Amino acid sequence: MAQIRKVIHVEFRDPIDGKRHYYFGSKTAIFQRFTAQEIGITYSSLRNIGNIKEKPYINKLCTIREGELIASQKREEE
Repeated sequence: MAQIRKVIHVEFRDPIDGKRHYYFGSKTAIFQRFTAQEIGITYSSLRNIGNIKEKPYINKLCTIREGELIASQKREEE
């Protein structure tokens, strides 16, 4: 059976370090990599927005959305 994990996708309008797409396991992890000025929102404000899976957060710097990462489970050796 597959494992389903949450993934947060941050898409920047303009590339940062040559990349526009970054993927994180939590909202907290975003702010360990980027500042609130780079993202355009503070951690506490992003946390209070609510469900970004149903309605992504969009501002002039980036779009932040939540999705699912589907991974296979390790097979046990027979």
